[in-house]
Amino acid sequence: MTKLDIGRQTLQVKRAMLANRFARGRTRLARHAAAGLACLLCGAVGVAVLDDYDIFVDAPDQREIAALTLDWITHGGEALLNHPNRTYGMVFEVLLLGAERLLGLQDSRSIYLSRHLLTHLLFLAGGLGAYALAFRLYRSRGLALVALSLFLLHPRLYAHSFFNSKDLPFLSLFMLALLLTHWTLRRGSVPAFLLCGAGIGALSNARPMGLLLLGAVLVLRTLDFFQADRSARRPIAWSGGAFVAASVGTLYA
Repeated sequence: MTKLDIGRQTLQVKRAMLANRFARGRTRLARHAAAGLACLLCGAVGVAVLDDYDIFVDAPDQREIAALTLDWITHGGEALLNHPNRTYGMVFEVLLLGAERLLGLQDSRSIYLSRHLLTHLLFLAGGLGAYALAFRLYRSRGLALVALSLFLLHPRLYAHSFFNSKDLPFLSLFMLALLLTHWTLRRGSVPAFLLCGAGIGALSNARPMGLLLLGAVLVLRTLDFFQADRSARRPIAWSGGAFVAASVGTLYA
């Protein structure tokens, strides 16, 4: 057998492996099509009723603090340092303001409708996070759809998913952070813990309650460290250090 024949066989094997992976991925997506269709339906309804919702009382103040925060990040403006609410978590508000400026929105109606839409889209992403987490925990599409339904069809949560740019984004980010934490603890690699730390840091920036999840991960990793053999402790320590560095760095970025 020549080197050319070996190369052709190797290429055929790689193509077969890629095709197999693609087929498995397509099968997995088909299995969870109901969740995707539910979120698409909720999204379509959300777009239809978008302008039925007004703004909450401190929305202009939130936008003002976000503008001062973005000015401090990009130009070193010091007006934020003298603002009474300068310590308020602005991670999602800054993203809303960035999208507003990227789209070139000027009038107040377009600005707040865009905020409603982006807040609602994050809510739908949180619902998918709840679905994926329930499926990973129980391996049941039925229970996962129940979790998705409880998340999306709660009347108060659904209404607030348009105009509440503080509590509902935190809820949605918390669900996504829980999913990310479950995936990270299963993998146990340093890159996974870096990603998880960055996600929980952003969550804690939105609301200090996110620190509870950070503490929970640290406790679990500490228990893993003391229960592991000495030869396995160094990777655990490295991953724990990466997690702390990423979470603290993202929290104060």
